[in-house]
Amino acid sequence: MQVLADRLKNYKVEGLTTRPVASGKLVRVVGLTLEATGCRAPIGSLCLVETMSGHMEAEVVGFSGDNLYLMPSEQSTGILPGAKVTPLTSEAGLPVGM
Repeated sequence: MQVLADRLKNYKVEGLTTRPVASGKLVRVVGLTLEATGCRAPIGSLCLVETMSGHMEAEVVGFSGDNLYLMPSEQSTGILPGAKVTPLTSEAGLPVGM
């Protein structure tokens, strides 16, 4: 009798190209810089930040330890402490650095 694991080896899963994305939370705002923890994203990538009226985009401009530093790409009103921050897969359209 074939074990379930052995039977599952016969099947090939196709079309699964996305990975789960961990979301974090906003822990500090100083001037225009937002600081988030609990998620990972490379410099230059975009994140969605939850606001009172929906969400806004912000670009990852730096990091320190496990915290990301984000720069909003639009007006940053309606942001609350602990707001959900979700990394997106696309990169920003503007180059960072030289």
